[in-house]
Amino acid sequence: MASQQSEIDGIDGRKEIDRLFDLEYGRRLDTAFRFGVILSVGVVLYFYLDNLMAVWWIAAQIVGHIAHFLFLRSRGETCSRREVLIAGAVFWYLVAAFIWLPAEMITTADPALRIGGAAGMGAMLVFLIYRSDRVLAVMLGEIAVIGAAIAWVVFRTIQQLDHPGAILGTVLAAVGLHVYFSLTLLAHRRIRIEAERAALRSVQAQKMEAIGQLAGGVAHDFNNILTAVIGNLDLYDAMDTEAERLNAVTEAKTAALRAAELVKQLLAYARRTQMRIARRDVGALLEQLQLLTRRLLPASITQDFEAPQAPLWVALDENQFITALVNLVVNARDAMPGGGTLTVSARPVHLFTDDVQPDGTVLPAGDYAEVTVADTGTGIPPEIIRRVTEPFFTTKAVGQGSGLGLSMVDGFARQSGGLLTIDSSPEGTAMHLLLPIAPAEEPRPDTAEDMPPPESPPETPPQTPSPPASSRAQPGGRGPAPGLRTSRA
Repeated sequence: MASQQSEIDGIDGRKEIDRLFDLEYGRRLDTAFRFGVILSVGVVLYFYLDNLMAVWWIAAQIVGHIAHFLFLRSRGETCSRREVLIAGAVFWYLVAAFIWLPAEMITTADPALRIGGAAGMGAMLVFLIYRSDRVLAVMLGEIAVIGAAIAWVVFRTIQQLDHPGAILGTVLAAVGLHVYFSLTLLAHRRIRIEAERAALRSVQAQKMEAIGQLAGGVAHDFNNILTAVIGNLDLYDAMDTEAERLNAVTEAKTAALRAAELVKQLLAYARRTQMRIARRDVGALLEQLQLLTRRLLPASITQDFEAPQAPLWVALDENQFITALVNLVVNARDAMPGGGTLTVSARPVHLFTDDVQPDGTVLPAGDYAEVTVADTGTGIPPEIIRRVTEPFFTTKAVGQGSGLGLSMVDGFARQSGGLLTIDSSPEGTAMHLLLPIAPAEEPRPDTAEDMPPPESPPETPPQTPSPPASSRAQPGGRGPAPGLRTSRA
């Protein structure tokens, strides 16, 4: 029983604190409406009753909400169960501070006050059911506070009653209200826990499916590689000339290098690659890429490299960055078998708000370097565009691709704190690699003679807010590119 209770009460403290904050203060319109009602009711009651009780009620609400807000916002990266319980205790105060006035109003002889008090208490009961706390101790505290308020109403009411039947009916009605409220609250908690467990099981099933797909793909690719290695080594003894033997060894080595590259891509996909992070200028790295792509692209494909106007400093692993871009270039090349134009560009972009992707990934607001690899090929069909970053998903013929290229690029981008986004249409595809901009580290010369002249910070073209449909402002007048999108002519 103890282990079962621990399992039921087991929570992610940080997630629960975030949920509580969102419930209380996450929706500005709802928060403004609630506080507006509290202030309005308090002011009306003050002038109607000519009593400071309403002012004290408003003050108690404000003080409690300030304490609650500050406590929820001041929590760290991880939150313990104790912190969740403290947040629950502060909320108990808020419930008590709110409900004592409606409870007092219900017991008066004024019909207007009684209706208003009943409405206030009903609103609190509905909000508590909507809130549906995860921690049992917090929920039991809420039930106790509501029970005390109902008991106070019954106590004050039966003092005004003479008939035993009226007294009994009042008590039974109050007990029934509290019991059904408690059962509803506990039922909602149970439903929420079951929903969370179902979601967790679904995620686990998806993970197992991905692992199965990954294992099958790895087994297939490694089997082909091992066949090439073993076959060439078997042929080695049958070769008559040294040149033939050297060729067999070379082929075996090439296959082994393919295996090493496959492992490297798998690690990048799993985001477990050992990264050597350093600040690098994206423009300088694109110059290196341009030298590499000369050997990768046929003469039928025109290269267009657009360097950024000012240095773009990004903290990344240089080798993995180049490898990721080479993968994008190779994909672009294969999309243009009849020739076309390959454009590689880099520029600063700014996200004014968090950019939520279709898969739920959130790219935080801030400054980013956007590296774009665009082609003039036939584009990606809309029915598969969301699958192109899945491991071992490929549209190429058997033996022409492992299906890990874009998975590796996506894994590198996320591991670097950024994101890979895709634009595609029948006129071509653009892959956007977004990486957080890092401040450049200025060298510290040992002597004054070696000290370079002071440089002004790189100028960034003026940023203007995008239309409401997008939160990204980009220099150069080009449209935003958040998420995976497909357009048709």
